[in-house]
Amino acid sequence: MAPANSYDGYIFDYGGVLAHHQTSADQARLAKLAGIPQEPFSDLYWSTRLDYDKGVVTGIEYWANIGHGGNQSLAPGTIDHLIELDNESWMHFDESMWNWIAQLRDTGKRLAVLSNMPRDLGETLKSRTDRFNPFDHITLSYEVHSVKPEPAIYQHCLAGLGTAPERTLFLDDRIANIEGAKLLGVQGIEFLNRDDILLAMRT
Repeated sequence: MAPANSYDGYIFDYGGVLAHHQTSADQARLAKLAGIPQEPFSDLYWSTRLDYDKGVVTGIEYWANIGHGGNQSLAPGTIDHLIELDNESWMHFDESMWNWIAQLRDTGKRLAVLSNMPRDLGETLKSRTDRFNPFDHITLSYEVHSVKPEPAIYQHCLAGLGTAPERTLFLDDRIANIEGAKLLGVQGIEFLNRDDILLAMRT
């Protein structure tokens, strides 16, 4: 793994890289509110998640479909609450990563976020936090109607970031997404252990 100065641009996935993954306790709270046992709830939650991330369905439609799949008719107020809890479950920020991002920015590196993310979460992050402020460019799947590892979402991010693919490093916790980036010439690291990666990148 090359040191940080080997790259001009850095692209970060959000969930699993900049923020911790949703926990089993988070899922349990959502399942309880929806009135669906946790195991089938988890299957329903993920089975159509990419459509939600891509902006093909709204949050209301996504949660109504989950309710239908679990034989529950979810009231509008319940769906609003589910959306809020779901957003919160993806906002457990990894401060070590944000500290490193600040250091990269101080040295003049170009920074971007590239994430599969539904509109409800993305707009909440924009309106209620300043977490996107350090970045030169943001590509979120619901805005471009494309999800990783589709080529279009990487192309959008690279165009906005403005660095050459071979001089750009992408960090994501899913190998399929890393492979998708590599097809466009972007360097990639599968983000499995934050401490190991930060140590190697700072060496």
